[in-house]
Amino acid sequence: MISLSKILLLALVIGVVWFGWRWINRVQAIGRARTTPRRHDGRRDPAPGPSPRDARTSAATEAEDMEKCPECGAYVAPRSAVSCGRPACPYGR
Repeated sequence: MISLSKILLLALVIGVVWFGWRWINRVQAIGRARTTPRRHDGRRDPAPGPSPRDARTSAATEAEDMEKCPECGAYVAPRSAVSCGRPACPYGR
C-alpha cells in the first residue's frame, strides 16, 4: 500500500538525484570554461581549431622508426639515441 512516508521518501530521492545531476553539470561546465583558450580581453576565441601550441606539439611528435643497436641489441630512436656505454656503440656522442 502507498503511504505518505513512501511518497515523501520517493520525492526526497528524486530531489537528491535532480540536484546532484545539476551540480555535476555545473562542475563540468566550470571545468570546460577553465580549460578553453581565451583572448586577452577574457572572451573566447571565435575561431575553433587547433591552437599554435598544438600545431607545434603535433609537428614535434612525429613518429620515428626504431633501429636495433648492433652493439647491445637495444632498439633506439636514431635521432635521440645516446650511448649505451660500450666502446663500439655507434650512438656515442
